[in-house]
Amino acid sequence: MTRMSLYGYISFAGVIIFTVLMLALHSMQPEISILYDAMSYYVYGQQGWMLPASLIGLGAGSLALAIGMWHTLRGGFAKAGGLFVAIWGLSLIVAAIYPTDPPGSWNQPPSTSGMIHFTAANLSFISLMLASVFLAPVLAKDSRWSPVKKWIIPITSLTVISLILIMISISSIFLSDGAPLYFGLTERLYILSCLCWIIMSSIGLRQTGR
Repeated sequence: MTRMSLYGYISFAGVIIFTVLMLALHSMQPEISILYDAMSYYVYGQQGWMLPASLIGLGAGSLALAIGMWHTLRGGFAKAGGLFVAIWGLSLIVAAIYPTDPPGSWNQPPSTSGMIHFTAANLSFISLMLASVFLAPVLAKDSRWSPVKKWIIPITSLTVISLILIMISISSIFLSDGAPLYFGLTERLYILSCLCWIIMSSIGLRQTGR
């Protein structure tokens, strides 16, 4: 196994860890609304430790993907894309270390931990979208990524559209005193698009190492 293949497998493993733990949390804490509540609220319920563990797993896997892309791809857009993937991964780890504020506190001043979590979460959201946009033309032109070429544009488009939806949801807090409208749904849609992009990229990275 080459080093690039190893980075790809680590990245894929991060997605698996995140997915398994988050599905378990969804099952154990049905009181958290999929439509309205942030996934970060799972930290306050049964087996809440799974939330930071899932974020650290995905963050570490994403950092492995960033390292692999940095060494594999060439050009300004490629380097910028790899850097944004790294920022996404680091932001997830920061969000894991600093939990969000408890449910029902949207209309109250945030704590220091809550503000750091909110900032890290938003930075991660924007970073992976930018990574997908910067890397889309690079990966599409690289013959080594041909096995996943047909998925690059659709998944990148889904990432951009879902980020727009989640930002619209977040902006709704300025129009009311409650939680953002359908934040739970838009956040989960965006995370799903991010996971699809990471899976696609990890498969491509593994192909480059063969």
